[in-house]
Amino acid sequence: MIRTLVMALAMLLATPLAAAGDSSVWHVQLDSRSLGPVELHLEIERDPSGLHARSLSGSLPLLQAIPGERDVSAGLMTFEAHLVNDGSYRGDVTAPWGEGVVDLRFDGDQFQGSIDDGVFAGSISGSRVDQATVLRDYPAILDDFDAVVAAKLFSPDDLQQEAYLTFRAELGRVADVATDDLDLLFGFRWLWQNEPFSHFQFKRSAQSAAEMFAFFDNYRVGFEAATVEFADDVAVLTVRTMMGADTIEQIDAAFERIAVEDPAALIIDLRGNGGGAFAVKPLVEHVIDEPVDAGFFISQVWGRNHDKAPSTDEVLETMPWEGWSIIAFWQAVQESDILRLRFNPKSPNFDGPVFVLLDERSASATELAADAFRSSGVTTLIGRRSAGEMLSQSMFDVRDGFQVSLPVADYYSIAHGRIEGVGVPVDIEAEPDQALAVAKDLARNPSSRRD
Repeated sequence: MIRTLVMALAMLLATPLAAAGDSSVWHVQLDSRSLGPVELHLEIERDPSGLHARSLSGSLPLLQAIPGERDVSAGLMTFEAHLVNDGSYRGDVTAPWGEGVVDLRFDGDQFQGSIDDGVFAGSISGSRVDQATVLRDYPAILDDFDAVVAAKLFSPDDLQQEAYLTFRAELGRVADVATDDLDLLFGFRWLWQNEPFSHFQFKRSAQSAAEMFAFFDNYRVGFEAATVEFADDVAVLTVRTMMGADTIEQIDAAFERIAVEDPAALIIDLRGNGGGAFAVKPLVEHVIDEPVDAGFFISQVWGRNHDKAPSTDEVLETMPWEGWSIIAFWQAVQESDILRLRFNPKSPNFDGPVFVLLDERSASATELAADAFRSSGVTTLIGRRSAGEMLSQSMFDVRDGFQVSLPVADYYSIAHGRIEGVGVPVDIEAEPDQALAVAKDLARNPSSRRD
């Protein structure tokens, strides 16, 4: 017991700057998976048992006034940590959301560490400084942001809507008093209310947009994005994202298994699938038995010379786009009047009854797939109407390492019109957590089979 107390006392004495009431300012670099590499200032107060930290935000009063379920009463980033036996500090991140665990180790005027989970998840490091200063020219960053958005947004007229003008004015007030990256990034996140368009994001990035584009066609999500299970002569294919070359491979492999098992019915579960990219192609094409003209994208190129969407005849006069490369798509959609999508049947082709599950979180490319299924007439959609967030998003560089992702093209279903703000309706309404059970009951009913 005495030996343990002596060792603990020696550890406390060996810990730098652990005196009671030691309060100092630190310039912090946080490489967050959600926000990107951001910089901020923390005020850290340490005593022999632990520490308290809070970010020094210039716009905190403005951000505190934005409605929302979040705790920013003490700061945009705060945490309490206790000293552990190895001399490091471990504790809980408490704002802006109550999630995440921080681990820090100090070495004189430096610290290194990590944050697990939450919006701040990633690596963190800091250096002691004399005082907090304004880290960047945030109004100038916002001016560059404005230029990019005006040049690339699919519908520049949307920038004159009252909702956008209000958002931009409030974000400008935040930028005027911002002192660190969190000010501007959280200001954007909390002020943007998904109106008048979706697919609008703002963050920082260690890579330029061009560098990131180079990886997209070969990007792999690295998890089981598409899995299939069999029970009672029914296959259930769950697809969790539409992103990733490995997702495409997994969907193809799933349909190979389905062809071998030859179930009587297939359920495709797209609940909670927020979209992504071209995994929609094999997903749809392994089910349809004849070509489906799904829809089309239009960007600023069309809007410069027209005041309404193209007619069906105008769309069908164009050749279907065949690239199916994300990089090629982003280029083509911003250079073409109309970019038309057609799905063609693919082997192995499942020809039994198909049930597709949707909910309010089924969004973006998932809605493209859902609408194609609906247009094909070979599936039954079950659950809840989808999110209504169907635009094509691309990313663009803004000064000082900031990056904006925004919608460069609008999408229209040939059969059903615009999906953005509308969503894809279902044939059978069901609570999302009951949709699978409903589908299984229908799948076991021989009368539900497709001829």
